[in-house]
Amino acid sequence: MKTSRADLHCHSTASEESKLGVQRALGLPECATPPEEVYSLAKRRGMDFVTITDHDTIDGVLTIADRPDVFVSEELTAFFKGEPQAVHILCLGITPGDHEWLQAHSDDVEVVANYLHEQEITCALAHPFYAVEAPLLPRHRRRLAQLFDIWEVRNGSRARELNHPAAIYVETHGGTGVGGSDDHAGVDIGRTWSMTPSAATPQEFLAHIRGGRVSAHGEQGSAAKWAHAAMALAIRALGRGDGTAAPDPAAVLRMVERVMTEGDARSGAIGCDLGPEDARALLRAWLDAVDLRMSEAELLALLQSDGFSHADLERRARRHHERKLKHAVETAVSDPSRIAAAASELFTACFAAIPYAPATAFLGREKGKLATREGEPVRVALVADGIGGMHGVTHTIDEIRERGVPGFDVEVIGTDQHVDRRLSSVAEVEIPFYQGLKIGVPSLPAVVEALAEGRYDVLHLCSPGPAGVAAAMIGRVMGLPITGSYHTELTAYTALRSGDDALAAGVEVALGAFYGGCDTVLSPSEVSDGRLRALGIDDAKIGRWDRGVDLSRFSPTLRTRAADGRVRVLYAGRLTKEKGVDLLADAFLAARARDPRLELVLAGGGPEQEALRLRLGSAATFLGWLEGDALARAYADADLFLFCSQTDTFGQVLLEAQASGLPVVAVDAGGPSELIASGRSGVLCPPRASALADAVAGLAAHPSSRRRLATGGIAAVRERTWDASLAALGAGWRRALAAHEGGAAGVRAA
Repeated sequence: MKTSRADLHCHSTASEESKLGVQRALGLPECATPPEEVYSLAKRRGMDFVTITDHDTIDGVLTIADRPDVFVSEELTAFFKGEPQAVHILCLGITPGDHEWLQAHSDDVEVVANYLHEQEITCALAHPFYAVEAPLLPRHRRRLAQLFDIWEVRNGSRARELNHPAAIYVETHGGTGVGGSDDHAGVDIGRTWSMTPSAATPQEFLAHIRGGRVSAHGEQGSAAKWAHAAMALAIRALGRGDGTAAPDPAAVLRMVERVMTEGDARSGAIGCDLGPEDARALLRAWLDAVDLRMSEAELLALLQSDGFSHADLERRARRHHERKLKHAVETAVSDPSRIAAAASELFTACFAAIPYAPATAFLGREKGKLATREGEPVRVALVADGIGGMHGVTHTIDEIRERGVPGFDVEVIGTDQHVDRRLSSVAEVEIPFYQGLKIGVPSLPAVVEALAEGRYDVLHLCSPGPAGVAAAMIGRVMGLPITGSYHTELTAYTALRSGDDALAAGVEVALGAFYGGCDTVLSPSEVSDGRLRALGIDDAKIGRWDRGVDLSRFSPTLRTRAADGRVRVLYAGRLTKEKGVDLLADAFLAARARDPRLELVLAGGGPEQEALRLRLGSAATFLGWLEGDALARAYADADLFLFCSQTDTFGQVLLEAQASGLPVVAVDAGGPSELIASGRSGVLCPPRASALADAVAGLAAHPSSRRRLATGGIAAVRERTWDASLAALGAGWRRALAAHEGGAAGVRAA
C-alpha cells in the first residue's frame, strides 16, 4: 500500500530568538536552520510533504510556502486562562489569518481549541507530558484529553521513556498519535515522521490525520541527540571564531550547571558570565578529544549524513574519554607530587564526555518528573570509594544496608563489589604509598547515568575518592542536596605515608574544596568538628553522626578461651603507620619485657603486616581479617584492647571492644578521647610507648582493675545503638534537604 510522510514538528531560523536560558546565556538561538535547508533535508529523507512549526511564528515556513508540497504551520504556546500552565499545540495547515487569530487568543487554550475544531484545522498536542511553563496538574491533562484527540506520541528529541506516557494514553483512551523530529539544529529533520495512506495534496494528507488514519515512525530522542544538537546549533550560530584558547575549567562547569538550572527556563533572568567563545572553545576541545580531524562544517555534515548514528558517535566519545582518563589517572598515581599537572590532564580527559553529561542528567530529571513519588521514602544515593579496603566505613555501610534508615530508601553506589549500583571502572589503581589498597576509577558517563537514572533526592558522599569527586560535581549540576561524611584524616595519612609536606598541603586544599561543596557535613566527634573548621567549613554546615555497636553481636558471653595463665592483648584494624602500629609494637614489647605472660593478637591486615611479623616474632599471633562471629569471638577471648592510633576520627573498634567486656588502653587523641572516660571506661595515655606500656602492664597485673574498666565500658556503650546512629544519619539527610531548599529559595528570591 502506498503511503505519504511528513515531519510534523521541526524548526527554522524564524525561531531565532531563543527562550531557553542556556541558549540565551551562550548566545545561541532557538534554531539556526534556514527554511530552505529544512525543506531540502526533509525531501532528502523521503518526506512527501514539508512543514515548519516555529514557535508562535509562520515567518519561516512562508518563505517556502509557494511550493505545492508545503503547508503552513506553527507551534502555538497556549495558556490555561488565568493560570501559569501552558501547552504547545501543533497547528497544521493554517493561513496567515489563522495565525493572527491564534496569537491574539493564545491566553485561553479552551478558546483556541474551539477555533481549531470549528475551522477544521488539523492540530496536535505537542509533547503532552512536558511542562512548557508551570507543571501541568492532573485536571489540566484531563481537560486537554477532552480538547485534543490528536497527541504527539513520538517526539524525536525526547527519549522513549518521555514519549511512552503519551503513547500509552492515546492507546488506552482511543486517540490519535503523530510524530515529528522537533529538530532545532538542522540535524534530525525527517528522521521522525508521521505516515498516512497515500495523499496527493497537503490537504488530503491533513484530512487523513484528522480522520485518525496516521501513525508515528522513526527515531526517538536521547541524551546523545541533545548533545549533538547543541553542537550543531553552536556551529551554525557561532562559527569557528578567531580564538584558539583551551576551555576555562570554571566556564565549562558553569555551562554544565546552566543546562541543569536554566536549561528549561523559558523566561526570567539568566546568568551573564558565559559567552560565545566559551561554547566555541569547548566545541574545539571536544573535536580534538574524540580525534575527529575535521572542521566544524564537516562535523555538521557528518551529523546530517545518511546512515549517521547518534549512539555510535557517543560511544566513540566515551571510548576516548575512558582511555584518556585511564592514562591520566595512572600518570597521576605514578607521581603524586605533580598535583597541578595531574588535575589539568584529568580535566582534559573529560572533554570527550562533557557534552553528554548535562544532557544525560537533564534527561534523567525529565524522566523523574513523570514518576509519582507522593508517600514514597526519600531516595538517597550513598557513594563510596574503595570500601573493600576501608573497613570502618565498610562495616558502617553494611549496617546501613542491613538495618535501613527509617524514612529513607538508600542505594550504595561505587566501583566495588557488593554495592547496590555498581559503576564500571576505566582503571583500578593502587593508592600511592599504600601497598595493596586498590580503588576503582569510574568514567564520567557511568556516574552521570547512575545518578540520573536513580531519581535520588539526596546525595551522600563518603570520601573524596574518584567516584566521590565525580558524584560531587554531577550532583552539584543536577541540583541535588549533598551530604558529606568525614571518616578519615587524609591529610595526616598523606603526611605520615609520604613524608611530603607539600603533598599533604595539596590534600588539605582538596579536602576543603570537597567538603565545602556539601550542604551538610556529618562529623563523628568534636575533634573532627575542629578539623572541618580548619578546612574552612562553616559551623552551620557541620552535624553529628557517631556510630553504634551491636550489643547482641559483641558480648563477653561469647568467651570460650579457658584460663591458660596468659594475658591476651588484642588489636583489631588495619596494620598501617597511620593506625600507630609502630607505637603499638613498641608499647607492647616494653610491657611484655615486664610481664612475659602478655601475648599480642592482631586481627586485621595491611602494608605494615610483614614488618610487624618480623619485629614481634613469636610474641604475636596474626589472625588476618575477621568478620561476623569470628571477630566477636576474638574480642571476647582477649583480656584487654590496645589502640595506638592518633588519627582516628571515631574509633569503631573501641566500641566493639568495650561491648565485648575488654578494658581499653588508647592514645588520648582524636575520636578515642571522646569515647573513653579515662579511669572509668578505659585508660587514655599520651602517645609514648612508656606510658602505654605502663597502662598495659598495670592492667595485666590487676584483674580487678580490668573487671572494673570492663564494667564501665559496657555501661558506656549501652546507649550507643545502631538505631540511634542511623536516626542521627537520617536527621543529617533531612538537614541537607532543608539547607538546600533554603539556599534555592534564597537564589530564587534574589
